[in-house]
Amino acid sequence: MRFTRTRKRLAAAAIAAVAMGGIGLGTASSAQAANEGDHPFGYGPCAAIEKIQLGSDGHDYMAIDPTATDGNCLFGIFNRNSWSWIYGATTSGAESPYYYDGPGMSLEACLIDQTDSNTWACGPIN
Repeated sequence: MRFTRTRKRLAAAAIAAVAMGGIGLGTASSAQAANEGDHPFGYGPCAAIEKIQLGSDGHDYMAIDPTATDGNCLFGIFNRNSWSWIYGATTSGAESPYYYDGPGMSLEACLIDQTDSNTWACGPIN
């Protein structure tokens, strides 16, 4: 069965999510809040900035801003509570919208280098 690009992305995300949960890849603890500001991260030819801003309601909001890609990088915001993407994963180099990351949420901006065994890199969990 030939995989479409979307199915490849979903399969890669599912495999990586299981791997991250199984071997503890990622950052410290979901209870640890990141500071507001810009947090650069990357892997290989893929790089991005996790942007965290305090909204007028007093809660955090998160966006991902891709800064480098060779066309084989996926960018998105991953929800650790539901183990799903709330934005992406996409090859778009455009900054994402900001997503609510207040109480009860555990988000992190992540990228996947598709040319290196779908290796993930993520900013801090917030």
